[in-house]
Amino acid sequence: MIKKIKLVNFRNFGEKDLDFVEGKNFIIGENGKGKTNILECISILGNNSLLSIHYENLVKKNNDFFYVEYENGSYEKISISFDKEKNKKVFSLNGKTLTKTKFKQNTYKCVIFSPIIMNIMYLSPSLRRDFIDNILISSYPNYEKVLKQYKVIVQSRNKILKNIFNGKSKKEELEFWDDLFTKKAVEVYNYRFIIIDFLSKNIKDSIKIFGNKVNTIKFEYKTKVNRENIETYIKEYLNKNIERDIILKKTNIGPHIDDFDILIDNAPLTNFASRGETKSIILDLKILEISFIENITKQKPILIIDDLLSELDDYHRDNLLNKIKHYQTFISLINNVGKNKLENKYHYL
Repeated sequence: MIKKIKLVNFRNFGEKDLDFVEGKNFIIGENGKGKTNILECISILGNNSLLSIHYENLVKKNNDFFYVEYENGSYEKISISFDKEKNKKVFSLNGKTLTKTKFKQNTYKCVIFSPIIMNIMYLSPSLRRDFIDNILISSYPNYEKVLKQYKVIVQSRNKILKNIFNGKSKKEELEFWDDLFTKKAVEVYNYRFIIIDFLSKNIKDSIKIFGNKVNTIKFEYKTKVNRENIETYIKEYLNKNIERDIILKKTNIGPHIDDFDILIDNAPLTNFASRGETKSIILDLKILEISFIENITKQKPILIIDDLLSELDDYHRDNLLNKIKHYQTFISLINNVGKNKLENKYHYL
């Protein structure tokens, strides 16, 4: 639980202290007042990022550092400071410096709801891959490192392919990178298929959204890889498609190009469902994200809902708030949409 947070020189705030309750915490104010900035602070303290902004852009104008801190239910104070001139982050627990790994172990998990997530099935496949990867990063301490290593290997292999195409490298140089790529891709897939299996099993419960209109709902992971023998399949694919990869100057198999879809009676969700039904499915996916993280880490994640409730009708808003009632939640609003309940806390900016 987050009891308090402190912001110093963070975005538009010179200094700001806020206290919170275990239930729903509403941050209310007009656009430009800093609602999202408070949620961004909460997200980075949870080793996530609401807006994926570089730290130097979080420093208040005309200042050279920021400091953010939260106090948890055990009265421990966990903080991040960033020196813009030195480009240095410092993580600490009760004033004692932590490594990034130790910080991640000591801080909370957080799940972010934002307007863009409601359109995830209509937008770029990279957003859907990020959705899966972010769940795994929150659930498994080593996955972020594995994924970063994989991406570096893909970039290096693609550079060799480009050099071969331009006559600057020889095909033999690919052997080293093909071996590294295959091994690291298998590692990524071993994690990916855990969450894929979980979503595939549990999304079936969402069929009730459609009443008696449909017979099946399915989570489809779209990949070129044969799951039964991933390593052998990737090696054979790379060998067979070497000329194609050289011409295109990129690696055409692997987790970095995979995608997923939701099939309703074997038809893509976006072709079959109404916007309202699609929102319901996506909200169910986010609820499954919460459940997965909690099951794996044995921690209740903190929930962040940024500028989303105003985009939902009464049914979807009430349904969401009911499903997350047992989690500490931070919600930004322009107007006071929620009902005044004793377990809620309201901060007006």
